[in-house]
Amino acid sequence: MNITEAFSDVSLVLPKHSAGESSKACPSDEASEQLSTQIADSLAAVEALRPIWMQWTQNLNTDLDYYLDILNSDSTILHPYVITVYQRGIPQALLVGRIRKCRVSTIVSSVHIRGPKAKVLEVIAGGRMGRRSVAIDKLLALRLRNALREGGVDLLCFQRLPLQSELFREIQAVPGLLMKHRVPHTFCYSVVPLTAPQGKRPRALAGKNRREVRRKTRILQRAFPDKVRFQCFSDPAELETGLRDAAAVRLTTWQRHLDGCTPGTVYDSQKLAFCANRGWLRIFVMYVEESPVAFLVGQHHQQTFYCQHAGYRSDLARFSVGSLLTAWAMESLSAAGVEQMDLGEGGQEHNRRLGCLVYEEGTVHLYSPTLRGLRLSIFFGVAQAVRARGRQAREGLRLDWPGRIRRLFD
Repeated sequence: MNITEAFSDVSLVLPKHSAGESSKACPSDEASEQLSTQIADSLAAVEALRPIWMQWTQNLNTDLDYYLDILNSDSTILHPYVITVYQRGIPQALLVGRIRKCRVSTIVSSVHIRGPKAKVLEVIAGGRMGRRSVAIDKLLALRLRNALREGGVDLLCFQRLPLQSELFREIQAVPGLLMKHRVPHTFCYSVVPLTAPQGKRPRALAGKNRREVRRKTRILQRAFPDKVRFQCFSDPAELETGLRDAAAVRLTTWQRHLDGCTPGTVYDSQKLAFCANRGWLRIFVMYVEESPVAFLVGQHHQQTFYCQHAGYRSDLARFSVGSLLTAWAMESLSAAGVEQMDLGEGGQEHNRRLGCLVYEEGTVHLYSPTLRGLRLSIFFGVAQAVRARGRQAREGLRLDWPGRIRRLFD
């Protein structure tokens, strides 16, 4: 799971815009653009965008049915907030978000710290869709600024925004004396290509990586002869068994202390059940002596596999059961026609060995020019400073114990 700023305990209200209400066109650097925006803040208004939405969606997070299911199943979300940009009445771009009222939290030294309650406009990962244009991104940034200044929103939060994007540059340039932006969390986002030119194997499945997998497999087989097997659960009828075995492994891992989420929780099970019914869900489990020892849970959406949960039993870490299961899953996905495997956050050495494409992205905040906005800015600013000081102290004293724990289980 990605370790990002978390939200919980939600119930929020924004001043309503009617589904078809058109905002005043914000000025752009290109007068000839004649751009304007509309806000969709109801399920019916979002559903009306389906014809243009389906043309632009490219990943799981922005799949319209997945987005609507989350809106319906997550009680913390009050309503959608989707900005559509038009040029002379023709749709040009979408920015997909949702509205929450929540008690924010952050992570410092693997500990969740609860902060103040806030009204949050949350933009989902990959939520900027459609035509790329400086004028469009400037208009979106101004529209979001107006939501902060006039709509009763305390915090604008981009879950994951490319830090080299034009939209990020426009957010940084948003005018406002008391308005402040912050990037509380920056991370490397990794994707493994599973395709290669005809006659060749993908780097992750060839050469040194393949020889290393065979070596580790021989070691495991010598220790447990004929007692190792792999299984992929993909049918809705298999969901309960797959989740049960994955959760059994998850309870033994160190990651559960960081994100507080395990496959099998009510909300997470609802999301996984939705994906299973769509034929997207894949639960890869490795068994030794018929006991689950490693798992990988994700979604096969279009030509990409999105990793969602992963873990393995620490007592078998010396056999590299996690990496062996990942290698088997990549082989299976490649044979099924999957073109890439989205690993989410992570720039570790083993990701580089797999030939990952790495992108720098960040959680980006913009705070309202209000007392609540100031409190939020101070909360996240202090947490960010403590993390930075702690990192410097660990590096100076060579006390990188969280990193050592992670490497122990790699």
